[in-house]
Amino acid sequence: MNHSSLSTFLRPVLSLALVASGIGTAQAAVSVCVDTSSPTVEMDKAIAAAVAKQQNTTLTVHDFDGTGDDEEGFDLKEFNAMAAKDCQLVMGFPVDASSSGLPEGMKATSAYGRTGFVLVTPVAAAAHSLSTLPEGSEVAVAYQTTPNLYFADHPKLQASVHPTNDAAISALEQKKVGAAMLWRPSVVGYLAKHKEAKQFDYAELNEPHARWNLVALYDPANAAAAQAFETSIKALQANGTLGKLLDPYAVAVDDQAKSVAAAPKAAATGADNKAAGGNGEAAGGAKKVVTGSGEAAKLYTSAQAERGKADYAENCALCHGDTLSGRSGPALKGKHFANPAANFHVGDIFTIVSQNMPATQPASLEPKVYADIMAFLLQENGYPAGDKELTFDDAKASKEPLIYHGASK
Repeated sequence: MNHSSLSTFLRPVLSLALVASGIGTAQAAVSVCVDTSSPTVEMDKAIAAAVAKQQNTTLTVHDFDGTGDDEEGFDLKEFNAMAAKDCQLVMGFPVDASSSGLPEGMKATSAYGRTGFVLVTPVAAAAHSLSTLPEGSEVAVAYQTTPNLYFADHPKLQASVHPTNDAAISALEQKKVGAAMLWRPSVVGYLAKHKEAKQFDYAELNEPHARWNLVALYDPANAAAAQAFETSIKALQANGTLGKLLDPYAVAVDDQAKSVAAAPKAAATGADNKAAGGNGEAAGGAKKVVTGSGEAAKLYTSAQAERGKADYAENCALCHGDTLSGRSGPALKGKHFANPAANFHVGDIFTIVSQNMPATQPASLEPKVYADIMAFLLQENGYPAGDKELTFDDAKASKEPLIYHGASK
C-alpha cells in the first residue's frame, strides 16, 4: 500500500492485506478483503481459510489493490469503507511494534504475527546484526524506507540506496554489496520467485521501527467479530497451525501479546516537557507555540522556507508533486505523513530526505539546500517560522516529533 502518510517512507510496509471475518454468530460466513499487491497475499488467504474452517463456516474473498492510484496512493479512509461494505474484520495490517498507528476510526485485535525489516546476507557470510558486519561493509537499502536511518548509529557501514526492494536484493545477488536491509515479506517473495532461498540468510533487525505486528482491523460496531476472530487465532496457535501459515513471511506472537490498538501517542506538551526535567521548550532551546492542533516548535525562518520552496520545486516536485501531495513519490505533508502515531522525529525524516533525495542522485545536494527544503516541509506541515535558521546538523539531530499541525498560513 502506497498511501500518503509518514509511513510512505516505508513503502514495503504499507502494501497491506486486509482480512475480514463475519463470524459474530454460529455459521456466519467469514468475509475476507485481501490486498493482491502484497507479497503476503497467499499467506493472508490461507489464514483466512483456516479461520473459516476453525469456525466451521464458509469463506468469501474480496480482492483489492493496495497500491492505489499514481497520484496519491491508497488512502487510509478506504479501510473504513471496505470494513463497512465488504468485510467486518481487518487482518494482516502491519503496525510498528514500537508505536501504535491505525487508520482513523478503526480498532485492532491483539497481534497474531510479527514481521518487519531484516538483515539479508549470503549464507556463507551470515550475520545476525548490523554490529557483526565487517567495517566498511556496503549495505543495500530501498529508497525511502526506515533502514536508511540505521546508518547514523552504525557509521562503520556504507549505505547503497536503490529504488526498489528488488533492485536492492539484486545488488546483493551480484555481489555489489555485502548485505541488505529490506522488508521481510518482499525478501521472501523475491527469493522464492528466483529459487534462491537457500543461498541467502536473513535475521530480524533489532533497530527502531524495524519490527511490525500483524493485527486485524475492525469497525467498533463489529467488536463481536473481532472477539470471535481472536478466539480462532488462539486455537490455531495452540495446535501449531498458525506458525506454519505465517512461515516464512512472519513469526507468531505468543498468547501474552498485547493489543496494539492503543490510542496514538500525542505530542509532548510543555507540561510534559517540564515534568521530564525540561523547561517547556523544544530541543535546542527552540520555543514552542500553541497552534490549533497542538504545540509546534519554531525551527526555521520564513526566508529559509521561501528558499526551500524554490529548491523543492527544482529537485523534488517531479516525484512528490507541486503541492507535496504526492505523485510517483509519496506525499510530504498532511496527517498521514506527519502522523504522531508513527513516532517519528524531524531528524528521522531529514535523514531520509538528505540521504535518499533526489531519487536520480541521492545525497547530491548541498547541506544548506537540504536544510532549506526541510524548512519548507515543516512550513507546509504547519510548523511556525522563528528567528533562527535550521542548519543541516540541527535538522539531523532534531528530536522534535513530526506532527501535522494544519495547513500553512
